[in-house]
Amino acid sequence: MQWLSRFSYHRRLQFSFLALILLPFAAVTFWSYQSVRQNVSDKILRTNEETITVIANQIEKTIDSISFASLYLSETYDPEVLNSLRYLTNAENFGDYKSYIHQAKLKSIGGILTIQTLDADLEIIIVNRNNRIIMGNLDRPVFSKVPDRFLQESGRLNLGEGTVLQWFPYRESASVPEYYYAARFIFDPRNHEKLGTLFIGIPRHYFENLLDTGNASVVLSLTDSAGETIAVRGGSEAADRKKPLRSEVRISRTGWLLASELPRSSIDSHINREFLVSVSVFGVFFLAFLVLSMFWAGYMNKPISLLRASVKQYVGGNRDVRIPVKGKDEVAMLSAAFNQMLEDINQLLHQVESEQEEKRRLELRALSAQIRPHFLLNTLNSIKVNLLMAGDTTHGAMIDALMKLQRAYVHADQPIQLAEECAILGSYVQVMQVRNRLDIAFHYRLEPGTEELELPRLLLQPVVENAIGHGFSARPDHPRIELESRLSGGMLEIAISDNGRGMAEEAIKRLSRRLSGAEPELPQPEKGVGLINTARRLQVLYGYRSRLTAAANPDGGMIFTFYIPVTGSKEVSSHDDGHVDR
Repeated sequence: MQWLSRFSYHRRLQFSFLALILLPFAAVTFWSYQSVRQNVSDKILRTNEETITVIANQIEKTIDSISFASLYLSETYDPEVLNSLRYLTNAENFGDYKSYIHQAKLKSIGGILTIQTLDADLEIIIVNRNNRIIMGNLDRPVFSKVPDRFLQESGRLNLGEGTVLQWFPYRESASVPEYYYAARFIFDPRNHEKLGTLFIGIPRHYFENLLDTGNASVVLSLTDSAGETIAVRGGSEAADRKKPLRSEVRISRTGWLLASELPRSSIDSHINREFLVSVSVFGVFFLAFLVLSMFWAGYMNKPISLLRASVKQYVGGNRDVRIPVKGKDEVAMLSAAFNQMLEDINQLLHQVESEQEEKRRLELRALSAQIRPHFLLNTLNSIKVNLLMAGDTTHGAMIDALMKLQRAYVHADQPIQLAEECAILGSYVQVMQVRNRLDIAFHYRLEPGTEELELPRLLLQPVVENAIGHGFSARPDHPRIELESRLSGGMLEIAISDNGRGMAEEAIKRLSRRLSGAEPELPQPEKGVGLINTARRLQVLYGYRSRLTAAANPDGGMIFTFYIPVTGSKEVSSHDDGHVDR
C-alpha cells in the first residue's frame, strides 16, 4: 500500500470510495437476489394460502350441509319419518301399499335435502338392515341391494358410534375414490335398535372442480386424517418437485388436510425479472454516487472529520456536543440528522434509565407479594402447633389440610402429578367435612403408570366440590367419594363417584348434552355451570378427544368420568380457574 502515498489525500479518499463501494455492491447484489427471491416466494405462498383457505371454507360449508342432513335423518323425532324407517327396516321390495307410502315419505324428505345440497351433487341414501336401499337419489333404484364393494368399504365403521359422522372412501379401481362417504347409524329412540344406515357421498368430480384453480403448475391435494388421497388436481410429470412451495390448511371438522404445492421452477421467471429491475435501479444509483463522489470528496472531507471528532466527544461523555448547521445543502442535512440522532440517543438513554428504575420497583413488589403467602403459611403453622400441643388434634388436622390447600393455590399455575392432586383432594375433603359437619370417606385407587401423569392443578376439585355441595346436601349417613384412574386406548380415564342423592334420568341426559356441547348455553345462569366450565376447559387444554361424562351410580349418587388423551410420558397443561355447581 506504499504506492498510495504518492497520491494526495484527496485522491486517496477517492480510491477509498471506489474500493468501499465495489465490495458492498457485490454483497448487496447477492443480498438483493436472495431478498427478491424470498419476497416473490412469500407473495405466491400467501396467494396459495388464501386460495386453499377459500377452498377449505367451501368444503366446510359442504360438510355442514352433510352434518345437517345426517342429523335431520338420523336423529329425527318426526313420528311419520320414524314409522317409515321402522316399517322399511327389513323390507326387500314393495311388498304392499304401505311400503310404497312409507318409501314415498322418505323420498320426499330426501328430495328436500338433495335440493339444499344441489351445488355439491351429493348422493344421499339410507340402507336398511337387509342392505337394501330404502331411500336414495342419482341412479340407485329403490330396494336395490348395496354392492359388495360398498359393503366391504363400509364394514369398517364402528357400530357403537352413533353420535358423530364416520367417513370412508369408496373406489372401484382408481387410486382416487369415486365417492367419499359420511355415514351415521340410525337408531330407534324407543328401544335403541338399529333401523338403518345413512350414507352421504361426495363425488370425485366435486372435489376436482373445487381444486381446479386454472393454474396447471399448482398441485392441490386433499387427504383424509389417515393420509389417504381424497382428490388431487394440477401438476405435470415434467414439473420440478424439488423443494416446492407448500401451503396447507387443516379442516377441523373432519381432520382432512388441504395442501398446495408449487414448483420452484415455475416462479424463476418472476424472480429473475424482479431481480433485474432491482439490480438496474441499484446500478443507476451506484453510478450516480460514483460520479458525485469524485467532485464532492474534498468538500465532504471536512464535515466528516468534524463528525468524527463530535462522535469521540459524545462517546467520551459529552452528551451536549452538537455539529453547527450552516446552509441547506447535503452536508447541512447530514449535520442536522446527526444532531437529531444524538437527541434520539439521549431520549433512549433516559427511557432505559426510567425502565430500569421501574423494573427495580416491580421486582420489589414481586418480592413483597412472595412474602405474604409465606407469612400466612407460617402463621397457620404456628396455630397448628399450638392446637396440637393443646391436644386439639381435630382442628390441628384441619389447619394442616388448610395449609396444604393454600400451598396448592399459591402454585395454581403449575401442573401437578395425579397422585399429588389426589392428596390435595383429600385435604380439601378434610376441610369440607369439618366445615359441613359430615364424616366423608374419600378413597382413591390409581392404576400403576398413572400416578406420575401431570394434570392442570385443581382440575378434579370442581367435581368433588359438586358432590359435597349438592350430592350430600341431604346429609346421608355414610357419605363416600371414590376416585379411580386407568389407562385405556391412549386415554387417561379418571372416574369420581359419590353416594349422594343423585339426579333424575332426564336431568342426567340433559346434563350430558350440555357437557358434550350438544345443547346451547342458556341466557341466564343455572345449575351445572361449574361442570360445564370444567368440560370446556378439557376441550381447550386437550382438544376434541377429551370429554367429561355424567352417569348414575348403581349404588346411588353420580359418577363423573374424565377422558384425557395421553400424548407422552407426562401430561402438562396450563391452568385456569373454574366454578362448580350442579
